[in-house]
Amino acid sequence: MHPNNDDFDRKDELFNENFKVLSHDQAIRLLGKDLQPRINSPWKVVILQCQLTILVTILTSLININFQVNDVVISLLCGSILGVLPNIMFIMRMQFNKSSHKRSAKSFVYTLVFAEFIKITFSLIIIFVVVRYVPQIKWFPFLGMFIITLQAHWLQGLNFKFLR
Repeated sequence: MHPNNDDFDRKDELFNENFKVLSHDQAIRLLGKDLQPRINSPWKVVILQCQLTILVTILTSLININFQVNDVVISLLCGSILGVLPNIMFIMRMQFNKSSHKRSAKSFVYTLVFAEFIKITFSLIIIFVVVRYVPQIKWFPFLGMFIITLQAHWLQGLNFKFLR
């Protein structure tokens, strides 16, 4: 079935000649600052991940003075490495061909998929190395710190005043 001409006329009414595209600055003035991205640089997330690692490691060390559980700090640092290093590899790969992203969507998607592949592969390598060569690993602190570093994206996106 072919649509009749009335359907086409109604669709054209949505895109009339009076429609004006707003510039980025005009859209922000009209719709407010909620349009601005909350994360301006991916490196800010990596810095926050490192700050969270330092904070959690210090707090855990202070708490661990009373409980005297061995190898918790090593497990925390290994979990942090698992959260931070693959993100660094992802960001570096995405920024390697930054100029080609603007030329075509195909190159952007290819770079994105390949960067994610590198991130996943690097994560699996880190997990293998930690399991194989760090026999004193404590799984709860290791996975807990990994989850904390992953949540840095959310914390940075919430744009708390103390994170600026």
